[in-house]
Amino acid sequence: MATWLEMPELEVHVKAADLQPPDLDRLRAAVEEIALALEREVTIEGTPPVLTFHNHKGAYYNVRVHHGGYRVLYIHQAAQLEFKQHGTAELAWKICGYKCSPAQMRVAKERAKLDGFVGEILPNQYFSAVRRTRK
Repeated sequence: MATWLEMPELEVHVKAADLQPPDLDRLRAAVEEIALALEREVTIEGTPPVLTFHNHKGAYYNVRVHHGGYRVLYIHQAAQLEFKQHGTAELAWKICGYKCSPAQMRVAKERAKLDGFVGEILPNQYFSAVRRTRK
């Protein structure tokens, strides 16, 4: 099976969800598509206006659409965080247990390579730089 970085058709199809406004049914479909293609265990509970996604890492994402974006209550073990996410695709990848989208990972890896970093797991500094450039 290909890795998540080697599935351009999946990436393009999931990214297409960003062309329309945030919608829980669209988010559910994107998460299901990623989970099926990459054999990720994600359960989805509830009905709009709130869906709860539980991934294989033990994280819960309680998601609702609010003011043109997704309002997310993220719960993992003793940690709890509330944040707003605009893009359906990026949130779908996160729900499935990925730190970012494949495109963001490629940018982060390139930045690390330019800095001479050769480790397998990239430090957070490379991901925060990716987010800053996406205005």
